[in-house]
Amino acid sequence: MIEMGFRVDLTRAIFLLSVMGLALMSGCSDDRRWPWQDAKPVHLVLDGTARAGSEPMLLLGDDFEPMADPAFVLIKRDLYDCQGMVAPWFQQMLVAELNYLATKDKLQQITEPVCLLMVDKGAGPKEGRFSVHFYQDAHELKECAINHRCKIARNVSLVLKNELVFRSYFLSDFKREKFFQHCVTPDDMWIPNTTCYEIQ
Repeated sequence: MIEMGFRVDLTRAIFLLSVMGLALMSGCSDDRRWPWQDAKPVHLVLDGTARAGSEPMLLLGDDFEPMADPAFVLIKRDLYDCQGMVAPWFQQMLVAELNYLATKDKLQQITEPVCLLMVDKGAGPKEGRFSVHFYQDAHELKECAINHRCKIARNVSLVLKNELVFRSYFLSDFKREKFFQHCVTPDDMWIPNTTCYEIQ
């Protein structure tokens, strides 16, 4: 009986603390600021990196569907080889930006990575339907993308806003439990410590 009473009191205490926490949050929500709101955008200039090309970023049809067959078909997403799907100039730009951000986050850079385009079947272009993932080699691609045993992550979600493409970067070192997110706007302004979904 004592143990049961303790559990009831503990549950009630947790509930009351939760309610108080919500009340405090709602009471100061107008003053709350997220990290990206105080971050100053930085113009991202990478010498020797093309910012545009004759080919479109992605080879898509008018219905925003890939104009190629997927290399792997999963339940929630399809995986495409970047070759023929992601423009070479765009791949090079993304890798250059990833390596720049990795240096800022004190993570290792990637050289001559294997590229994979992921298409989320349940999301639209404004929700990050398309994301480009880079792996150190084909073995890491299989281990991470197929078997979900990832050592690092270097990927970018393409977020469509007002008919412009924002680049939302995610970098991680799973062993060291390091995770970083950054947004680069269509005019190459880098906003650290946030996703492009948060940017108005």
